[in-house]
Amino acid sequence: MSDEKQIEPETDDLYHHGVITRLFPSNNTGIVRIESGREVFFSYEFVILCGEAKSPLTLKVGQPVGYDLGWTPSGLRVTKIKTYPPSDEFEAAGHLKGQGS
Repeated sequence: MSDEKQIEPETDDLYHHGVITRLFPSNNTGIVRIESGREVFFSYEFVILCGEAKSPLTLKVGQPVGYDLGWTPSGLRVTKIKTYPPSDEFEAAGHLKGQGS
């Protein structure tokens, strides 16, 4: 798939790489498409953020992220999200900081 190349930011960290596909601010949840193509939920309340984002409210749909997974009573969930500086492709797609909602 050509989308897989867009998923992987140019980094040398040890995180798995995915893309935020949906955000539900009213429910404080979101979804990350992981490397296998599966979509995995995360909760704003229980996810640990590192990198560029300081709040789950700054996350954007289509944003490439690093992630870690963990098991909860509800099943597999994203437990950690690492954000990266915006790439030129991400900015060109109109996902600039401060743009949107």
